[in-house]
Amino acid sequence: MKKFILFPVYGLLLAGILLASLFGVNLHTWHRLTDESPIAELTFSRTGPREYEAAIAYGDFCTEEKYRLHGEQWRLDAQFLKWHPWANLLGFDAMYRIERLGGRYLAIKDEQSAPREVYDLHNPDVPDLTEILGRYGGRFSPVDTLYGSSVYARMDEQHVFRVYRGQSGLVLRKVPRVVIPGAGSGITIPINTACPDAENKNTINNK
Repeated sequence: MKKFILFPVYGLLLAGILLASLFGVNLHTWHRLTDESPIAELTFSRTGPREYEAAIAYGDFCTEEKYRLHGEQWRLDAQFLKWHPWANLLGFDAMYRIERLGGRYLAIKDEQSAPREVYDLHNPDVPDLTEILGRYGGRFSPVDTLYGSSVYARMDEQHVFRVYRGQSGLVLRKVPRVVIPGAGSGITIPINTACPDAENKNTINNK
């Protein structure tokens, strides 16, 4: 009688452990395949009719670079290396190389005739690991594909545009720009508070 009572107790315990293990595996799989990491932030200030000053921070997020863009939209291009899902589960995160920033018009006729700028953001002196790893294919290679990934949106002074590295390409989100009390007309974009003088470096004065 004692063994008969203990058997279902042990059975329920083993079933609970198995279910918890399966839940943990599924959670890990979901996390790895949907993991994202911020790679760039952009803000815009209008300087004329369909003309903007774009400020982009990436890399260590401690230094802004500014560029003049024409058009209604902006576009950021990157070379993107995607791993096979099994490589993601082993801890491999997708790799990228930011390449270009440019302006974009809504009308095709403006794309063909209106002023526009495209800037090369890639440093040729830095080894291109995405290109190197992308050459190694084959049945047992963890590399799935190497391709270009882009994001674009309307240039908007009221928002911060945050670009993320997903496991399958670039992802774009925007959040309202934050006005810091006591900063006058300046608008501050907190990117990385670990950066020295981060508050001062990321203040744009609208005079």
